[in-house]
Amino acid sequence: MENRVSSRYAADDDLAGAWSFGERLRSFRYRSGLTQRELAERAGVSVRVLRDIEHGRVNRPQTRTVRLLADVLGLDANTARQLSPPVRDAARQGSERLHIGILGPLSVRHRGVEAHVHAAKVRSLLSLLALQHPEPAGLGEITHALWPENPPRSYQSLVHTYVSQARRVLLAPGCEEGAPAVSFLARTHTGYALALERDQVDLTRFQDLSARVRQAHRAGDTEAAHELARRAYSCWRGPLLAGESLLPHHHPAATAAARQRVESLLLYADLSLQLRRPEQVLRALRGATEEEPLHEGLQARLMLALASCGEQREALGIFSEVARGLDRELGVQPGDELRRAQLRILHHELPWPRTGPVPERTAAGTAPPPRGPAVAAPRLRPFQIPAASTVFVGRGAELKRLDRLLLSTGEHSGQVPAALLTGFPGVGKTSLAVRWAHRVRERFPDGQLYADLYGYADRRPLHPREVIASFLRALGVSAAEIPDALDEAANLYRTLLSGRRVLIMLDNACEESQVRPLVPGTTGCAVLVTSRGSLPGLVAQGGVPRLDLDVLGEDEALTLLARLLGKGRVGAEPLAAMALNRLCGGLPLAVRLLAARLGERPGVALTQLCVEFKEAAAHRDLPVEADDLFAAVHAAFELSYLTLPEPVRGCFRLFARTGGRLVSVYTVADLAGTTPLEASRALRRLVGASLLREYAPGRFSLPAPLLSYVRRLAWQEDVEQRLRRV
Repeated sequence: MENRVSSRYAADDDLAGAWSFGERLRSFRYRSGLTQRELAERAGVSVRVLRDIEHGRVNRPQTRTVRLLADVLGLDANTARQLSPPVRDAARQGSERLHIGILGPLSVRHRGVEAHVHAAKVRSLLSLLALQHPEPAGLGEITHALWPENPPRSYQSLVHTYVSQARRVLLAPGCEEGAPAVSFLARTHTGYALALERDQVDLTRFQDLSARVRQAHRAGDTEAAHELARRAYSCWRGPLLAGESLLPHHHPAATAAARQRVESLLLYADLSLQLRRPEQVLRALRGATEEEPLHEGLQARLMLALASCGEQREALGIFSEVARGLDRELGVQPGDELRRAQLRILHHELPWPRTGPVPERTAAGTAPPPRGPAVAAPRLRPFQIPAASTVFVGRGAELKRLDRLLLSTGEHSGQVPAALLTGFPGVGKTSLAVRWAHRVRERFPDGQLYADLYGYADRRPLHPREVIASFLRALGVSAAEIPDALDEAANLYRTLLSGRRVLIMLDNACEESQVRPLVPGTTGCAVLVTSRGSLPGLVAQGGVPRLDLDVLGEDEALTLLARLLGKGRVGAEPLAAMALNRLCGGLPLAVRLLAARLGERPGVALTQLCVEFKEAAAHRDLPVEADDLFAAVHAAFELSYLTLPEPVRGCFRLFARTGGRLVSVYTVADLAGTTPLEASRALRRLVGASLLREYAPGRFSLPAPLLSYVRRLAWQEDVEQRLRRV
């Protein structure tokens, strides 16, 4: 056996110096016909360790591990020595400063010399601090990391002990304990933090390089972006904190870092394919797909890279393997991204490398032109948000809540930040959304997309396909390159937004199906939706928080009237102004219409106008044209009212026989001659349509303009009944 194995691998002696240890080990495993799992099980090592060795994440494995692997592979002594990695000087040329690495196994190095950290608690503490860097880690967070369950009573004293041990680890070799250690691990008012520069921790160095990649990509400098992407991904030596069992890998910062690693590799692969250098990213894609075999984005790029290097058969085999895995593990079929990659390979629509296989000739005798990935479209920065209103009052609490909901990057939760604004027609949803978008324009440097979905309008609602096509054109995609199918267009839309900070404002939505395809896949973006409907599916299934706007308070409404009409005129007749303002019920649209009407009659006293309006309101049997002050408001209500079924409309018209304030379910049931349960269902539909508000449990109210509209509806119904009797 020894002679056979020795002669079998003798031809590889010349390559031993050129190949890395992991590459030689993989070559021996392939020739033995073993999978990674089979070799790991027979050698008694973990699959992760074997995978890290083969992909170069472990440069010097233990001698015992090498011996076990050599025995399973049947290598003789000479070949086993060839397999072993060469001994290298530990004090390699490097930085003179302290460096901490967590993008792989935990690493602490001084001037390139590794400092061994043996205590598990100290390793967990340093890992957490590096993960949080440059932010501090609170005492509670440290305690939870060191003792996930049932911390000891003396945990505070033990934390201080481990901090002291960590400070000694961070001392440079040959230094005495004292002040220098304190400069590396500092106490803050909430906990502890590493007092290091961003480039002294590999995670923050990776994040800074990734930001420079996106900046260069946005600027159109593909060469610079590609080089920065290569440097960024080379910061990773393996899975995050490989081998650290105490620190939970579902920690929000760990989850965010793992997601950033995938996003960085996706962009690196896209840039390599665009520059026709697929061979440069092939090794990284192989390693990543072994760690995440069902990630369709990674697998699609691996297929394209392999096919571009002349390995079309292997690339198509990956599609079949992933399709089986998706069906077996998740019960789903491959998505559009994988299918498009398969079709591009079959049709030879590939970014062929500069030095590589020549694509098959066409019937005309010429090679098909190289076609880069879809993300190569010009990276424009659209700003489509409409102009903000010159007069805006109140809504301070709502603006702050939108800041909290939408300005976080979503890295901790892994979800795209989104918010849904709802409220009465005319309550100022769009005005608030536009005001907030202008306030935070600098927080979304890659652009702001806007679309009126016409959910409640005199025309048909927009289909998501129309909106995505509009957004793609704004992002630089020509009309000929926009796919016809909604799913394919949505995938292209999400690809273009990957790695970018874009705000998407979707105004006047009527149902969830209008919104879902327009939500990007990258957590750097944010989505702000306005709707009169409550969109329960978006809130319940999509986890989108809902912010329900109420009418303005009396003081805020009066301030809005004064700014629109003039402080002098309102201040001269404050009581009349307050009476007029009550007719608007705090509805901003009604206040603006009132100010416009008063502005048309500058010489008339507010008191006289107040008397006229109240006299007109007293004659409820007059047609709408007799008093069209709130005709535009009523028209806005009409769009919501007509979407409801007739039984719910009838329940709404019954409010004309009430005062419109705190009406109970039992009152409505009595007026309708039905049961409280049926009345409650109808009232819930009205609340969901933003035509009613439940201010207390089982008590419903509506503002004055809506009450006026209800009374007109009741008058029209009465007229129709009289005509039918005649």
